Amino acid sequence: MAKQVGIIRLKGTIDGINYYKHKTAGDLARRAGGGFSAETHKKGGNNRPRENASEFGHCSIVKRRFRFALSPFLCVRKEGGLHGRLMQLFLKLKVLDRVNIRGHRKVARGLEVPLGRQLLRNLVFTPQCSVIDILGAPINFDFTSRTLEVTNLDIKNVKFPSGATHLSFSLGLLHFDFDTLEYQLKTSAPLYMDRNFSGSSFEMNVALPEGSGMAMAVLGMKAYQEVEGTYYLLKSANSVGVENLGIKDL
Repeated sequence: MAKQVGIIRLKGTIDGINYYKHKTAGDLARRAGGGFSAETHKKGGNNRPRENASEFGHCSIVKRRFRFALSPFLCVRKEGGLHGRLMQLFLKLKVLDRVNIRGHRKVARGLEVPLGRQLLRNLVFTPQCSVIDILGAPINFDFTSRTLEVTNLDIKNVKFPSGATHLSFSLGLLHFDFDTLEYQLKTSAPLYMDRNFSGSSFEMNVALPEGSGMAMAVLGMKAYQEVEGTYYLLKSANSVGVENLGIKDL
């Protein structure tokens, strides 16, 4: 590899030499040929890049649709790492597909095996804000009655984020078909809690969504600060949380 030192800057290929600009090393030159191009991608005999690209595109579509389905819970604060975690999850799930050949493996088939369902069950939406840790009380969601029950609650153990005077909680139940990417989300009425909350337990219930595929229950939390009767939503990393309560096959 050669480096250009003259005052004339070249770009492209001349007499078998490729001239290009490197973002850190400056103007460079190298012998043309080799590498991987769009043309070889379309016509070449190596199928692996095409297979990988096809499956990556599929996972990207699933990720985008799944994230949009839960947007009422996820749009309050953009959590930078969520995109990467969802893509890694769906890429792992498609690898578990034992039905389709490479290049055509699907996320839905990966969810048909126990390990796939465990990976989805372990998905963390907001690692910097665990709703369960904030409540400091046992939580149980029943898919049959679609009821969330929080017991042995002590307001002294509730970890209000810095500056927060009130918390709101919303229960969501998502039916998501990973084959068709059709979905329906139902949410409960919000429950509000301040620092003087006197209850030792509470329940929340959500309506039954339509659709087939996989059911996922989530518990969303938002923190607010009250100033002279006006409530301001806090958007720090530990002030907005979404808890994965579990999944169930439909």
